[in-house]
Amino acid sequence: MSNDNQIPTALEFLHRDESGVFNEVDITQAMIEFAKLHVEAALTAVGNEIIGPAAGSVRDIYSLNSIK
Repeated sequence: MSNDNQIPTALEFLHRDESGVFNEVDITQAMIEFAKLHVEAALTAVGNEIIGPAAGSVRDIYSLNSIK
């Protein structure tokens, strides 16, 4: 992995499929999974603290369900 948090780069993420053959559905699914992986890591890094007057959880504000 290419960073301290062990989050794969886009290239590393795609190369997890050793066939190297991708269609539109494969690429779309990989993009969604990759985005969710990075959003989860970012949300974990900042925790549930929000700076400013807003209250609640960061996870409530940015739902992984919005990545489609």
